[in-house]
Amino acid sequence: MKKTVLMLFALILSISLTACGSSAGSGSAASPKDSPKAAPAAGDTKAAATTDSGTKDKKKKRIAYVAGITTDAFYISMKFGAEEVAKKLDVDLIWTGAPEWDYTKQTPIVDSLIAEKVDAIIIAPNDAKAMVAPLKKAMNAGIPVFTVDTNVSDDSAYVANVTSDNLQGGKLGANTLAKEIGEKGKVLVMNTKPGITTTDDRQKGFLEEIKKYPNIQVVATEYCDDQATIAAKKTQDILLANPDLSGVFAANVVSGAGVAQGLRVKNVQDKVKLVSYDAGPEQVKSLKAKELQAIISQKPLEEARIILQMTYDYLNGKKDVKKITVLENVSVTPENIETPDVQQWLYRTK
Repeated sequence: MKKTVLMLFALILSISLTACGSSAGSGSAASPKDSPKAAPAAGDTKAAATTDSGTKDKKKKRIAYVAGITTDAFYISMKFGAEEVAKKLDVDLIWTGAPEWDYTKQTPIVDSLIAEKVDAIIIAPNDAKAMVAPLKKAMNAGIPVFTVDTNVSDDSAYVANVTSDNLQGGKLGANTLAKEIGEKGKVLVMNTKPGITTTDDRQKGFLEEIKKYPNIQVVATEYCDDQATIAAKKTQDILLANPDLSGVFAANVVSGAGVAQGLRVKNVQDKVKLVSYDAGPEQVKSLKAKELQAIISQKPLEEARIILQMTYDYLNGKKDVKKITVLENVSVTPENIETPDVQQWLYRTK
């Protein structure tokens, strides 16, 4: 009997030790990183969708495009060009910007894109100096910045820039206006804001080129703060002081619209010749109505196509990019406006 009890006790002890050994082996053989991730609970479609979406998003490049101003026909045209290329490249394009030209409103947009960790930022900076710090912040965060149309004063704040040849455009405006007024008379330059690389260069090009005409006098260079009503008022003031004004060069679409309005108020649109930058719908309408004698048109759709393709290529390893790419402007007149070569560069809003 005693022998039987001892044998039974040994059997129970053996079974117990075997069970404990299995438990320890299981714990040491499978580390946490080798354990499969828990699958979403049955019916948890939200969790499943999040997982699928995250995987999909990682395959796409998320490129933000910050317009200089969202309400301008030039930048609306850019949007069409950017969307065209984004669709072709399967890029997640984030189109954004402020409805006013104001670097204090553009800066927080850049900050939010940095926080979102987008793959790259394309931007038309609102100020050559003030936007340096926000763009450098993005670059330092590992987000490459590409500038389009306008630019900043520090070339370490961006990878590359695509823009119009604004000096050439200003000179083209000077020669066009000189021809319209018979190479003699008084002229006004209406600009938008100082400190914007594009319009500063247009003004510079115009003033340099107009010196070639000794019988033309520039009576004033005015700034309208990118407000058409201010441009209209200043045009009327200049006309009061210079009733013999012969012509006006307007450096952007807003200043051009304001000058045209001021000339209409004074009923001198047939007498004072106007050459305006940008081929927006209102400018084209004014040209056909002979309230404008010529338009200096940029190529916003092409700028957008080039900069988005360049950014995409850079993100995919093509780091050797051209620092500055410059596109020539086109002079649009009543004589050539219906030709296909010119029609392709007129700005789109829909």
